[in-house]
Amino acid sequence: MSDRSDHILERWKKSRPDLDFSALEVVTRVLRAAHFLQSRLDSNAASYGLSHRGDLEVLAELDLVGPLTPSELADILLLTSGGMTVRLNRLQELGLIERQPNPLDGRGVLIHLTKAGKDLAEDALITLLQGQTASIAKLHPSDRYDLAQLLRSLLIELGDTPPFIPTVVAKRERQ
Repeated sequence: MSDRSDHILERWKKSRPDLDFSALEVVTRVLRAAHFLQSRLDSNAASYGLSHRGDLEVLAELDLVGPLTPSELADILLLTSGGMTVRLNRLQELGLIERQPNPLDGRGVLIHLTKAGKDLAEDALITLLQGQTASIAKLHPSDRYDLAQLLRSLLIELGDTPPFIPTVVAKRERQ
């Protein structure tokens, strides 16, 4: 059995047999898989009346983790602060989130789910998980595990690691 990448790479290898296309075989497939998986996520979000890519991910993150700052959400979801602001404005207009003062930072806000946002997120999470399970249903459980480990290694190599959060903060001495 072959995929579209096989056909593309076969032509390229015939054209340039002197080049090693093994890295491209992996990267192309990861990118194509991401495209198909994102399309399924977008369809899932659309079934809840969310028309913009990633809105459902914001709601799920807030439901599973709790209130977060816009910066924390942007970091988690790999968005710019501007992109996050646009997304939060849209979700607030839909009545799914609200901004409340951050008690730890007088200048900042925390993003909270409204009752409607929580209801939608809780229902959508089940649908989201079912859809993702269906997406990889043909993979044997051991293959799923192996693929997850390989992708983790790749992401770490690419720099996708948790941010450093100090556990001890030095106190400044007053002078």
